[in-house]
Order: sequence, then structure tokens, then C-alpha cells
Amino acid sequence: MQLDGPTLQMISGLITILCGVSFIFNTALNRNDPPGRLWSLAFVAGIMVAVGYGVYLVSAEAWWSITFANAALVVAVGALWSGSRVYNGRSSGFAVVGGLAAVVAVISILPGADGGEWAGAGPLWVSVALMGAMGGVEALRGRMRRNVNGRIFAIVLFVVAIFYSGRAIAFFLDGVDSATFVTYFSSGTTSILNMALIITACIAASILRAERVGSNAVGDIAVGIHSAAGVLSGASFRQAATDHLQRGERAALGLAVIGADIDNLPEINTAFGRVAGDEAIARFADTLRGSAPMMSLIGHPAAGRFFILAAVGSATEAMAIAERMQNALVDGPLGESFQVRLTASFGIADTFDHGFDLTALSEAAGRAIDVVKHRGGNDIEVATESAPTLPRTAG
Repeated sequence: MQLDGPTLQMISGLITILCGVSFIFNTALNRNDPPGRLWSLAFVAGIMVAVGYGVYLVSAEAWWSITFANAALVVAVGALWSGSRVYNGRSSGFAVVGGLAAVVAVISILPGADGGEWAGAGPLWVSVALMGAMGGVEALRGRMRRNVNGRIFAIVLFVVAIFYSGRAIAFFLDGVDSATFVTYFSSGTTSILNMALIITACIAASILRAERVGSNAVGDIAVGIHSAAGVLSGASFRQAATDHLQRGERAALGLAVIGADIDNLPEINTAFGRVAGDEAIARFADTLRGSAPMMSLIGHPAAGRFFILAAVGSATEAMAIAERMQNALVDGPLGESFQVRLTASFGIADTFDHGFDLTALSEAAGRAIDVVKHRGGNDIEVATESAPTLPRTAG
């Protein structure tokens, strides 16, 4: 039996509705957290896409439903990106999604009844590809990067980006009647792909949301101004560090941000369980508290990542502080039950090279950490203005 394009679209729409209702229902019954709300909005928008295109299939006179569905499709993919940003502790950026949806809606409605089912198709697919690519990149950052379901989520969004990029290119170059478009990018092909991606995204997002809601991970809970590991939470560190940097600039005092990221934390969680991962984070924080300068600030923006802001007289002094923390870390195993020695990747950014802006310092330290990670971890890297320095091996 062969299924034609309209039938496949209806089946795809039905699956979207079922997955969307399931996700929204589970979110409503559990804790209504910000990422869950945005991902629920994505599924609501997905349902609206199915309804909009379905109305046009039933009655071609309802040309306005194409505009409605096109805008909803941008919101659906964009809300997945926005929810991922919030999951990673960043601002939602939803204004970008709303702006793109508005632009697509205007372009789609301008042709009026003459636009047909392809009204605004090119700009729509470019916008969807852009949102998919941004969502995939975001899903490989922060907390989502450390979760296998986050990586699955990233794959789904990258597939969306690649497919809709190809669809837009074929549309602009050859039109919807070309052999390439009909074979690879027709409504039937798109519906089949959408069914697979919607189901996968729904499962991955549901697990991510459930783990975030039910998680007791040391790195992800704030207790007052502190994280559960006993050092400043990410928000508290930003406030205090910004004040220290402003005062340091006025006093012409050198400061350094030292970033530290636990090596192989996801593998520790997988091999020994979440309890071992929590113990690793707690021990790491305790090691930093014992080896960092007495009056330094220690922040905990993410589960395995810490930032230390310390007064230094030179880059050499910042390196010495990082070496002291690194040596203290490897002195003992993770715990009596887990004969694992922790290591970490350290990145240093100081005000001599990067100025007194906390964002610039943190990003530079983060880039230096990434350099160490690519080298295999357990090392220290100093970020410079122009480019990362050559590998430095501590101690």
C-alpha cells in the first residue's frame, strides 16, 4: 500500500498531536519548570502547525491557515532552542524566535490567496534551519552536553537544520516541481522525517525535563547564595565578582579568573552512579576551598565547573594558584568506595590581558579549559588576548 503526501501529512500531524499532548500533560502534572514550559510551547506550536496545514488540506480556500502554520513552525523549532538555553542557565532569547516568526508570517500572508501551499516557503525553511542549527549548538553546551539525551536532542536539531537547508536550496534553485525537490524534499518525505524526529525529540526532552526536575545533583541546586557544594552559586558569584572587578579596576589591582572543570564527570556518573558524581563535585569544591587564596571568590555555575576570582600580582602568580589547586586535587582518591583520582582542566584569564569585564574573563577562561579538554585534560592553560598559549604542563 502506498501513502500519498496528504495522508502522510495527516499521520505526521496526528503523531505531533499525540506527542505534544503527552509532553504537555506530563509537564503540567510535574513541576512546571522554565525549560519545560518552553518545550511545551514548542509542542503546542507543533500542534498548531498540524492544525494549520490540515485545514488547508481540507479547504484550499482557507489560505490564511498556511500563514498561521508557517509562523507556528518557526515558534516550534525556536522554542526548542530557547528551552535549551534556559536549561543551560542562560536567558531564553525568545525575542529572536518571535521576531523571526513575525517576519515569516508577514512574508507568507503578502501573496494572499494566490500564494498557495508554498507561500513564504523559502524564508520559512531558512528560518527553521537557522533555529535548528542554533538549537543543536546549544544542546551541546552546558548541562545538556553532559547528558546523553542532550546529545540526542542536538542530533535531532542538526538533522532539522540540514534537511531544511537542503529544502530551501532546492526550492530557490529549481522550484517545487524539480526532480530533486520531488524526490528528496516533497511533503511526503518531510512528513516521514518529521514523524521520526518528533518522537525522538519528545522522548529526549521528556527525560531531560524529568531529570532536571527530579535531580538532586550537587552541582545543580542552590541553597541560599551557595550551591549545594558549599561555594557561591553562579548568580551570587557573578554579583560578587562584578563588584570586586569594579573595585579592582579603580584601585589598579590585578585579578585573575581561574576556571576549573572536572574531567570525565559524565563517565564517573555512568560507571559509578549519580552518588559518585555528587561526591566528586562535593570533594572538588572542598579541595578548591582549601587550596584557593583565603579571600578569593569561588563560584559554581554548572555541575562540574567552577570559577575562582583571586587577586594576583602577575600571570605567574595565577599559574601558581592553579598548580596548587591541581596538586591538592590529585592527593587522594574520590572516596573509600570509589578508587578514582579526580583530575580537572584549568583555564586562566587575568585582567592584565583581558580587562576587568567578568564576561570577557569567564569566556576566555572557558576557552582555555576547552583547549585543555581537547588535549586530554588534567592540565592548565593561560588564555591570552590573541590566541591560546602553547601547552603548559603543571608541576
